[in-house]
Amino acid sequence: MNGDLELSEWRRQWQSDADVPADLRRKVERQTLWMRIGLAADGLVTVGIGGGVTAWTIRDPRPDMVLLTAATWIFIAAAWIVGLKVSRGLWSPVAIDTATFVDLSIRRCRARISALNFGFALVACEVAFLMGWLYHRTGDAWLTVPAWVLGTAFFVALFWYRRRKRAELTYLLTLRADE
Repeated sequence: MNGDLELSEWRRQWQSDADVPADLRRKVERQTLWMRIGLAADGLVTVGIGGGVTAWTIRDPRPDMVLLTAATWIFIAAAWIVGLKVSRGLWSPVAIDTATFVDLSIRRCRARISALNFGFALVACEVAFLMGWLYHRTGDAWLTVPAWVLGTAFFVALFWYRRRKRAELTYLLTLRADE
C-alpha cells in the first residue's frame, strides 16, 4: 500500500475510533521486527568484521595491522554507542492507543534520522581511514578506488533513506497535528 494512502487511512480511523488501527499496529510491529533484525546484523558485523580483523592481526602482528584493528574496534564501538543511544525507549509503545503508536512512530523516525546523520560522519571517517591505510600498506593508489566507490554508494543510499525518513516524519507530524 502507498505510504500516503496508508497514513491517510490511519488519520481517518484515528478520528473515528479509539482503538489502534490494524495497519498502524502492523507497521509498528514491522518496525520493531526490523529493529531486532538490525540489532542482530550489528552483532554479526561486530563478530565478523571485528573478529576477522583481530584474527588477521594475530596472524600478522605488524604495526599497520594493529592500527587497522584498533581503528576497526573504535568504529564498531562508536556505531554501537550511537545505535543503542538512539534506540533507547523505542522498542515498544507505552500504551495501546493510536496517539501512542503515532508518537512512537515519530520518535522512531527522528531516531533513525539522527542515526543516519551520524552514519554519514562515520562512513566518511571509515573511508578516509581505509583509503589512507590501503595506500600506506601497498603504496598503490589504485587500491583505494574500491573503498572510494563503496563509500560513495553507501553515501547515496544513506542520503536516499534519510530523505525518505524526513518525508515520513513530516507526514507523521501532520497526522498528529490533525488529531
